[in-house]
Amino acid sequence: MKIKLISSLVLLCLATLSVPAQKLTIGIESGTNFSNLRKTFDYERFASVAGPINGFVVKYDLSNWIYLSSGANHTSYCFNEANNSSFYDKSWLVNSYLPVPEQEIAPYFSVYTPRYNFLRIPLLLKFKTPGRVNLEFGGGAYYAFLTNDEFRGKDRDLYTKEYIAENFPKMTDWGWILASSLNYQINNRWSVFVNGQVTYGHENYFKDVEGKMGSSEISLGIGYRPFATEKLFQIPDSVARNVSILPHSGIIVSQVKSSSNTSKYKPSVGLSSGISYKFQLDNNPDIIVGTWYDRKGYKQNNNGEQTTIYIPADNQPERQLLSEVQLDYLTVPILLDISIGRKIVSHFNIGTYFSLLQNAFAEGEITLKSETGHGYQISKHYFNESLDLWFKKYDFGFMGSYQVHVPVFKWADAFVSVNQSYGMIDILNNSKVAQSTINAIDNQKIQNWSTSIHFGLSIPVNQKQKP
Repeated sequence: MKIKLISSLVLLCLATLSVPAQKLTIGIESGTNFSNLRKTFDYERFASVAGPINGFVVKYDLSNWIYLSSGANHTSYCFNEANNSSFYDKSWLVNSYLPVPEQEIAPYFSVYTPRYNFLRIPLLLKFKTPGRVNLEFGGGAYYAFLTNDEFRGKDRDLYTKEYIAENFPKMTDWGWILASSLNYQINNRWSVFVNGQVTYGHENYFKDVEGKMGSSEISLGIGYRPFATEKLFQIPDSVARNVSILPHSGIIVSQVKSSSNTSKYKPSVGLSSGISYKFQLDNNPDIIVGTWYDRKGYKQNNNGEQTTIYIPADNQPERQLLSEVQLDYLTVPILLDISIGRKIVSHFNIGTYFSLLQNAFAEGEITLKSETGHGYQISKHYFNESLDLWFKKYDFGFMGSYQVHVPVFKWADAFVSVNQSYGMIDILNNSKVAQSTINAIDNQKIQNWSTSIHFGLSIPVNQKQKP
């Protein structure tokens, strides 16, 4: 598999040199990634830490609608690896006559911040809209080489072959990329773009949890056509005039519908942001497709035994659990849009969505109170747990929204929208592997329900300026 992938990338680079030069674009990009470790076993939490991305891109237009993209970039995957048990405990012992000063147990956890540097070579097929402003989306594969000095540099010679085989990570990786970008053609030769993508690695880099590298990334870049002709820039914009870009940001109030003990789960508030593309058809309805980031989840405030789902704690009335479960999703909505009005326009959207889980974790504290012969003792247990094994890697459901668009700028309308989504599947991982490892699913089913409020702009592409 590796040899075939490398051979394909080499052939692509050689083929690029022989293609008609006027269809070639070269450029540079720089940005940030937020690493996601996709684990099989659910021990420690590997919290994401931002890392840099820098590299160059090569694009070749197959047509006005499709192009191939390759190049090379250097990126770092960084994490904060912490023990998921507890950070520290505090205890108070109060005597009937004399209070004892607060006693704090010293923290016993440690935080390790691993950093893995990779040189990646991607190969992507992307679809784009014609016009001066291009909306681009697609996917493909990548091959990567580990570049850490401690693994590949002269320090490697200090270790035996047996130690390297047992303790060193693999020197290469490969995986998949889903990407979406926005490109603006400044003139016949120069362009600028913003690119967002998610990656899914294949190799295990943390053997104890079988952790595979992944990331959510955003980058900015500049493109240049060294052999462009005037004809290339004369692209018909009839399609592009029927496309609008809708960036947005807002809040999302999430809750879960549970098969039992629904009242034990409280709503959670998170961030929702993203970008949508509206394709205006000859007649209503229009079509909206987007890429959104949603932080969903829920809270617990009860005497439960488990930090993730509600399981009553038997014979522990003095137990208090405060837990917030946070689920980060990359969501792709597909909606039909019907509009009413002229100056101030109302939009009614209805459709479906598909989500990929990026991160899952729980934070909070457990308070235990116990009576003693001389008073009572209170201990607080703080936790920060990874929940990768608890939840399925995807979600699916239906979505509806209402938007009000108001003309504000000559080049864009502002809008406010209220969105309601209903998850249709049980998001708890009920596989045999998960149940044998967790032993706490307790035959419960949980579905995501959420309400979000978005503020954004509706920007027609290559539109005629408003009077």
